[in-house]
Amino acid sequence: MKLDKFERINKAFKSEPTDFVPYALWKHFPEYDKTPEGLLKAHMEFQKKFDSDVMKISIHGRTFVVDFGAELGGYNPDSGSRICIKQPIQDIDDWETLEVVDSNSGELGKQIKAMELIGRETEGKIPTMMTVFSPFMVASQMDAKIIEHYNQNPKLIKGQIKMLTSLLTDFIKGAINAGANGIFLATQHFNNRLEKQSRRELEFDPMESLIKNGLKADNFCVIHLHGDNPDYELASQLPHVTAINWHDQQTTPNLTEARKMYSGALLGGLNTEIWSQIPKLSEIGEKIISVYNTFKGRGLIFSPGCVVPQPVGEEQLTFAVKTIKNLKPN
Repeated sequence: MKLDKFERINKAFKSEPTDFVPYALWKHFPEYDKTPEGLLKAHMEFQKKFDSDVMKISIHGRTFVVDFGAELGGYNPDSGSRICIKQPIQDIDDWETLEVVDSNSGELGKQIKAMELIGRETEGKIPTMMTVFSPFMVASQMDAKIIEHYNQNPKLIKGQIKMLTSLLTDFIKGAINAGANGIFLATQHFNNRLEKQSRRELEFDPMESLIKNGLKADNFCVIHLHGDNPDYELASQLPHVTAINWHDQQTTPNLTEARKMYSGALLGGLNTEIWSQIPKLSEIGEKIISVYNTFKGRGLIFSPGCVVPQPVGEEQLTFAVKTIKNLKPN
């Protein structure tokens, strides 16, 4: 019996058998991500071409710091993310004078509007997840010396992390009310960039608060652990997490190791960072088949470890989708 995308993804989240092997592709959309209407157009055209089972809303990579005064430049040619040319925090004293912003207006409000527009097109057809950054990741985008400043004045930084947590909770609520079915919660410091105790205080606890206070019971949550050697075991302890995404083809744990630590869905298997360097499409297909046969488990949703790089072309993505659709579900 053929499942619709909601049924397929929900079964995958529970590591239950599915009719087809599910997958999700996402990338940044330079220039289009400057307006809600542009994001709508880019996402719907991308979805029409590649037919993902779940849609990640790829807002630009500096969304959460613009309203605090960040100055933006162009786009990173590889990732397609916006470049920040001046951060809001230049000195630790700047944290003292930081003004609270409104999640429903400014740059954040534009993303809520984009979600509303996309939600009208996708409702009942495809699950959507709004991208959100962890409070500490936002703080790091505001302040290049965030760890140094935290060590210098932990009380001050913890207080501002609490403010960011409240702001991002409101943003999540706004995105859910606008039509998102879940969130894609990304962090760049769930690893040795922070010592274990600081990792729990600055990353785990605020993320736990976001999930508990921002989501409804029927929403899903995908965690993205960016970077090398993430603390996967700690991440798997976060509540209400239905899937984890990380650079599984480039760092530990691999998919088989991750399954032993976590029973929910695993988003990964596609090492898209190297696809632009692979001369033959057949090699991409062979890598996908090898990953799937090696894993031999359920609950795998094929996806990139992070964002699909801009140099990866439509021909490569189309071939990858065809390969995945021809796989026999475990």
